[in-house]
Amino acid sequence: MDSDRPWPFEVHQLSQRTLVIIESDRFGELPHIYAVLGPKKAIIIDTGCNTASLRDFLETLSCLEGKEFQVVNTHIHYDHIMGNYGFSMASQRRCRGICQGSRSRAFSENWKANSLQDMVGASILDFAVTDWLDEGARIYLNDDEPTDEESLEILHTPGHTPDSISLYLPAENRLFSGDLIYPGSLFLYLPGSSLEDFRESLHKLRAFIASKPEGCGYFGQFAMAMQADPNLLSRFNAGFSGCPMDQVNRSLLLSCGHIDPELPAKALEVLRKVDLPEITSPASVPGTSPSCVDQRMSAIELR
Repeated sequence: MDSDRPWPFEVHQLSQRTLVIIESDRFGELPHIYAVLGPKKAIIIDTGCNTASLRDFLETLSCLEGKEFQVVNTHIHYDHIMGNYGFSMASQRRCRGICQGSRSRAFSENWKANSLQDMVGASILDFAVTDWLDEGARIYLNDDEPTDEESLEILHTPGHTPDSISLYLPAENRLFSGDLIYPGSLFLYLPGSSLEDFRESLHKLRAFIASKPEGCGYFGQFAMAMQADPNLLSRFNAGFSGCPMDQVNRSLLLSCGHIDPELPAKALEVLRKVDLPEITSPASVPGTSPSCVDQRMSAIELR
């Protein structure tokens, strides 16, 4: 990349271990790419639109210095995989691999047809998937001393695509939800989309969230520690600005693929109230158009 040109990436620190990187791209997608940091590696959730090399940009971040990369794609639409190539080249020894969900492997492996690249005029460079993630699998932040708390648990959440996954980070009570929720419309008429799968995934995630106590994970532990040490808050606030203190004792957050990276989980409750029609595609009802399943949802207002 020309050294005189600014990087098309904007970085925000969400916590001591989690970054969101927002890409300004020619497609207007503004993909949200996440980096979850462990002691020796960083797990990169989605790789965006390749406006510039994501891998080269990550090399410029001091917090990632010396860390290896492990890529996870939430699904294989173009705006989530175009940066994969930079991590897949044989010369990139710092990359441990590229992972995708195993639920619909045939769909994922046929990404040249299913990524929507032809629809938008994108051109995705070849990459190799090294690991297929089953339901309930975990990616540990610290492979030397693995714990469930410091891991990403894989949940298969099809609907938007048959291969969609979400990843739960217990340490922060955070769910990386890919394109389950995004601004504007729910596109359920794209190749591989399924209204019924979408419904089931929403029910599944609502049950999953309900099973997690409010404030569990890192922030809940911090709140309990404050009760034992009243001076802890001031010391923490002085030394670390990555977490708003009014969110210390908070419920589960959704880190989405295109909107607010810390969306309250009540977004799923709003989706439940959307009156989804009893059809699976516009073609199933004579005379209808895609708008029949293009249900509007203003997720931005959920803050």
